[in-house]
Amino acid sequence: MIIRILFLLFAVISLNLSSKEISVSIAHKKIFLQVADTHELRAKGLMGVRVLNQDEGMIFLWPDADQRCMWMKNTSIPLSVAYLSTDGRVLEIYDMVPFSEDSICSMKNVRMAVEVNQGWFARNKISIGDKINF
Repeated sequence: MIIRILFLLFAVISLNLSSKEISVSIAHKKIFLQVADTHELRAKGLMGVRVLNQDEGMIFLWPDADQRCMWMKNTSIPLSVAYLSTDGRVLEIYDMVPFSEDSICSMKNVRMAVEVNQGWFARNKISIGDKINF
């Protein structure tokens, strides 16, 4: 009986920690993003992911706008991060170094961040001021 309860508890916790995936467009470029909208999902981010397919990434959502920082701890693939305003406009874009524990912080208050394969924003001609469409 205790094993069943523990199994069910683990299953519920696992469901709460799994992320959703959404399809959005940024400057008319479609991309599929895993959603990190809880503290646990934002803390894990893309840690441990070995391959990120083209036009895939992760969107980090916070309940309010503030200065935010990202790092690459336990993340082996080179990524770029775009910090976005409350209305979904790209405010800043940075390239990040695999396994680096240096924080890459936004200079402005942001409510969202999108991580993708390094160079994805440049290859798709996405720049400051472009907007994400949900």
